[in-house]
Amino acid sequence: MNAILQLFRSTPVVDETTRAWIRDVHTWAVAQQDDVRPLDQAHLVLPIREHFPAQVQSPHEAAMATLMAIARHGGLDSIPMQLVPAGYGARFPAAPTAAEPLVLEYDPLLWTNRQALVAQLARDLAGWWMYTRREPAPAQAGNEAHVAELVAVWMGFGVFLANTAFISRVGGCGQCASPAIDRSASLGRPEIAFALACFCRDRKIAPREARAFLEPPLKGLFRQALRLV
Repeated sequence: MNAILQLFRSTPVVDETTRAWIRDVHTWAVAQQDDVRPLDQAHLVLPIREHFPAQVQSPHEAAMATLMAIARHGGLDSIPMQLVPAGYGARFPAAPTAAEPLVLEYDPLLWTNRQALVAQLARDLAGWWMYTRREPAPAQAGNEAHVAELVAVWMGFGVFLANTAFISRVGGCGQCASPAIDRSASLGRPEIAFALACFCRDRKIAPREARAFLEPPLKGLFRQALRLV
């Protein structure tokens, strides 16, 4: 019995193959950056009023204000973009212009869950960035949503993605999601925690700055992930 317990305790929160892939995607992302999205200048974005000023608005105005804040933090505020309710159709032009802007969709039901809305929009912006790169990410085919979430973490939005991700492994059953989580996530919390730990290390951010804003179930995962970076 003791041997079994010891084996369980020694199992890493993210397996070695997944860790290697996350690192490979990060290496790819850094090599693909340009003046539009300098990843090496990203900062840790937090769910605080200084980063997302509180505003009393209609759902659409609140969502649009959130997108503008995300674009500003992500260094993408020079990109012409529009926001439409889900079902109206997103458009990802390679070089957005005022006549043909980047169009993102949002779920109007998420406007009361600011962290989920931030995570969704940050992931979608990262997805546009991913699709406009010169080369695809490692194992990108079929894993586009996973890559986009990793890029969003390295744009600084890891706390939001971690707090609103399903508690499941990559490829797990969506039925395992907590009913309190409204965002459809691709990566599980352990994978996002590991990517966030890597981000903090690379950007020389004290881990406690991120950990202070993580939901209680994530704090332990994040501590374990820090030991793997």
